[in-house]
Amino acid sequence: MSVTDLQFAVLSSLASGRRHGYGLLRDAEDQLEKSLPIATLYAALESMASKGWILPDGEEVVHKRTRRYYVLSTDGMQILKRRADQLAAQAQLAQRRLREVNGKAVTA
Repeated sequence: MSVTDLQFAVLSSLASGRRHGYGLLRDAEDQLEKSLPIATLYAALESMASKGWILPDGEEVVHKRTRRYYVLSTDGMQILKRRADQLAAQAQLAQRRLREVNGKAVTA
């Protein structure tokens, strides 16, 4: 199953608990180290909700603006774990290969 960087960031954020859209946006921007359009985040949220990875968890009005909250579903937790394990394995492989190259000339 393919998980985008943004989806991974959102799932990771929700692993720590219930969050609203703007909070998810800020956390995703911190994780990805770049600015994101709010529409991009909401498209990702809709996609993940339709896949059952996240669940809506209520709304509240703050300063005349509606905050929509989300939580991680059981399926979302499994997707997050699987992808985190894949990334960890890829990082270990890259680190091992970098150690093997230590002292050797790298050519293109």
